[in-house]
Amino acid sequence: MNDTTTRRYLAIGGLSAVLSLFVLPIAGFVSVYTGYKVHGHTKNIYSYLLAGAGSLSVLFWVAFLVRP
Repeated sequence: MNDTTTRRYLAIGGLSAVLSLFVLPIAGFVSVYTGYKVHGHTKNIYSYLLAGAGSLSVLFWVAFLVRP
């Protein structure tokens, strides 16, 4: 993966992570996927933050939907 593609994944992942935390929780799946794609091509903290924020918002969303 070249630098342009990595930066594109980071930008899309960051945008979807913020979007998933505040507006649309299902966008967390995009954040998790982009975190997976940049893992090994950039610092590990970026991939962990993207995947963590996305999965956290999806888990909160599922917990909200399952709540009685």
